[in-house]
Amino acid sequence: MFLAIAVVTAGLSRVYGALVLQFLVNGLVVGSIYVLGATGLSLVFGIRKFANFAHGEMMTFGAYMAYLANVYWFLNILWGLVFAVFATAVLGMLLELLVFRKLAARGPVAALVASIGITIFLSNLVELSFGTSITGYNLRIALNWVLISEGGAPILTINPVKGAATLVVSTILIVLLHIMLRYTTLGRAMRATADNMDLARASGINVRNVILWTWAIAGALAAIAGVLLGIANDVRPALGFNVLLFVFAAVIIGGLGSPYGAMLGGFIVGIAQELSVPLLVWLGRPEVASLPNPTAYSPIAAFLIMILVLLLRPGGLAHGKVMVLRTHAGLRLPKIFTKGGG
Repeated sequence: MFLAIAVVTAGLSRVYGALVLQFLVNGLVVGSIYVLGATGLSLVFGIRKFANFAHGEMMTFGAYMAYLANVYWFLNILWGLVFAVFATAVLGMLLELLVFRKLAARGPVAALVASIGITIFLSNLVELSFGTSITGYNLRIALNWVLISEGGAPILTINPVKGAATLVVSTILIVLLHIMLRYTTLGRAMRATADNMDLARASGINVRNVILWTWAIAGALAAIAGVLLGIANDVRPALGFNVLLFVFAAVIIGGLGSPYGAMLGGFIVGIAQELSVPLLVWLGRPEVASLPNPTAYSPIAAFLIMILVLLLRPGGLAHGKVMVLRTHAGLRLPKIFTKGGG
């Protein structure tokens, strides 16, 4: 897949030169936001085994919680981000306790339908509380950094807030999530629960607490993705819904239930979406295909890749598997993750 992206980039460079690097960087920035949204969605799917359609509205909820702290309470956007993470993590746990735990015995279809209902509820709640107008955060956006220029004209630029900060935050979170999944007790318990919930329960893991922590982490990641989207574009009630299909595409491309696959799929979707813009503009030239309003078709690239992956590798690029916990003798879990811990 990355070889295909490299080939497309090389081909477009023959038409646009070094300018194609700008679209590649834009794709990395957009993809890093998709990564956060897709990873949270994949974590919930890996354990609860249903597609949470309310995940997009959780992103919107997080964006508006940061807006509440930043604009209404006059706090710095960083404190707004912290508040959004906490509020959306609590929201995720409440959804599990009040809705999805009660539907667990009824199978994934009931939970999926319930998530659609929650989507409608959260959407109307946000519109009732904050209105339907498009707004934004109260923060200063610095001038773009010029990375490459030619003859005094900028060729490759990145905004320190909308671009560089987004990449840094996403990279740090990806590394922290990897460390958590691979090397912490919670991560091992999550992987065991995702692989076989009954076996994990029989091994002494408090599955209920693990599921609650999973919802909290997914909510926190959704909030951060929502805030980053609000900084990059604007804050509106449809913020999360507008990117939900791209997030689902990333999860499907990477492999359902695989957080590492979701990370891979997020970057692929973001890069494909942005790299399709110069390709479509080229197709819009009169001497090529005269495609009318070519950039409007940019979302097609992500879904074409998704269809190809489903046809050629139905399990996803990461085979749709979550790493299995291999229990060693003497492994001790803190009380919060054992049956005696609540």
